Amino acid sequence: MSPSGRPLLAFAPVASAPPRGKFHDRPVPPPPYPQPPQYQEPQQYQEQQPPAFGPPPAFGQPAPYGYAQLGAPQPRRANPAAGAAVGLGAMLASAALYGFIMKATNSQWSYFAVALALIVSFGLGKVGGRHPVLPVLGLLLSLLGVFLGQLFFIYLVLHQQYGLGPGDVFGAELGDTMQGWRSMLDFRDVFFYLVAGVEGFVFTKRFAA
Repeated sequence: MSPSGRPLLAFAPVASAPPRGKFHDRPVPPPPYPQPPQYQEPQQYQEQQPPAFGPPPAFGQPAPYGYAQLGAPQPRRANPAAGAAVGLGAMLASAALYGFIMKATNSQWSYFAVALALIVSFGLGKVGGRHPVLPVLGLLLSLLGVFLGQLFFIYLVLHQQYGLGPGDVFGAELGDTMQGWRSMLDFRDVFFYLVAGVEGFVFTKRFAA
């Protein structure tokens, strides 16, 4: 103490600690920011059973879980006009090839007629599709292809021997050309025409399937 009887330093009175039970029993206030949500597995994944994989279902039956339902294959749409155009072009090309082969070999074989029908019917069936008229058209075009191939063979022979052009052979001298064609026919030509017609009909149906 100072000589005057006053304390040299003044201390503020220290408050006594409150009773423990008065404040420590109170609940802790929530924090100022929200708590992050707790992740919970969705109910549909909790209850869903794992897929049971087994043999695929039969065609036309509903598919179980794990298999995709396959629809019936759509049939190919027929296009007879386009098939006829392609078949006609194939017939003209194969008839020219038929005449060249006859001229080169100086003979005629049934394999030539089969090959011609195969070329014609391939264009008809693949492009035209399934149509009831196309097999009949394949038969007619195959017969016409053999006929034109033989006429083209006559033209090649006359052109080589006499220098005649296509205007002479198939124009002014068409009557003599047809007479020469009839004179070269024999029983084998009936077989060639029969083979070409039948194969043209059958091959067109096969290629259209």
